[in-house]
Amino acid sequence: MQRLLRILIGPELYWVVLYLCVRWLATRNVPPTESGNTALEWAVWLTATVAVALSFAFMAVPGINRSTMLARLAFAAFIGVNACAITACEAIKYPELGRDSGLLGLWMMAALLGGVVWCVSVGVSLFILRAKSA
Repeated sequence: MQRLLRILIGPELYWVVLYLCVRWLATRNVPPTESGNTALEWAVWLTATVAVALSFAFMAVPGINRSTMLARLAFAAFIGVNACAITACEAIKYPELGRDSGLLGLWMMAALLGGVVWCVSVGVSLFILRAKSA
């Protein structure tokens, strides 16, 4: 039972909860408002940076296979950042014609930034693990 609980409570559940929070924020932006659009833009940037970095807290759980956890973190972060960014970008609507076309760029930049933050976090995590074991 403990093993199943350890599998269920992991980075995947973390990203599902974050996705539901972004989804809730997106549903509150109907009809679209300037403050709602701004909040959704911030949500995209925060999920691509802070949320990815915070997901590495799962590396501190004792008794886990570190390489398996890194794979789970990579998969969950990739899917999670993209799902959150796409959900937020779909809910952002600007009153000016043509301004919505930049939202594809927001999604692409969020995905790239999430990948960069993930790579840096992996490097820091591996350095810490190497220093602890030495």
